[in-house]
Amino acid sequence: MRPSLKIALLFVGVWFIGKMIFFYGQIFQDAGGVKFLVMWNILCLLLAMSIGTLVEKRREDRSQSTALGDIKNAMGGGMLYTVIVSLLLYVYYAKIDPAYNERQIAVAEMAIRKAVTDPKKLREIKDYQPEFEPMTNDEIIEKMSQSPKAMFSAGSTMTLSLLGMLLLTTINAIVLTVVYRRVLFKQRTL
Repeated sequence: MRPSLKIALLFVGVWFIGKMIFFYGQIFQDAGGVKFLVMWNILCLLLAMSIGTLVEKRREDRSQSTALGDIKNAMGGGMLYTVIVSLLLYVYYAKIDPAYNERQIAVAEMAIRKAVTDPKKLREIKDYQPEFEPMTNDEIIEKMSQSPKAMFSAGSTMTLSLLGMLLLTTINAIVLTVVYRRVLFKQRTL
């Protein structure tokens, strides 16, 4: 197994252990703490890619090195990290902490209920979505609550994290290749 893949697996473990420490210690478990947890994930992804790429770059023959090969090497570890962390996020939100998504759905439903009980906002909703015109308030609440229920599911969280980290992996691979080739290893060809 390539060193970059081993390092990616190491940082998956670091991320998951950190996530579990935050969960069991009830650290960053509020709405504001989610931003820190996302940044924790991004940091682990960046470290996995940069350290893995650095180790691979030090071992290779620089005369045979190409920028495309460096991007491919950087993305290898990043993709492994992305897929495994996305699967772990699914398990986390489906089995370990399903209450988080339930709280998010409850908050969204409360905001919907508040908007529907306000006559001015209800008029705006009905003007924006004419299909709500013949419906009762309870029917409107039920119809509007379907979107947060779909959004705050473990599968949606996994899909969105997979897509986001895929994009981040691609950008990080390109930036790391430029930095390593131009600054760290002083190769002037891309």
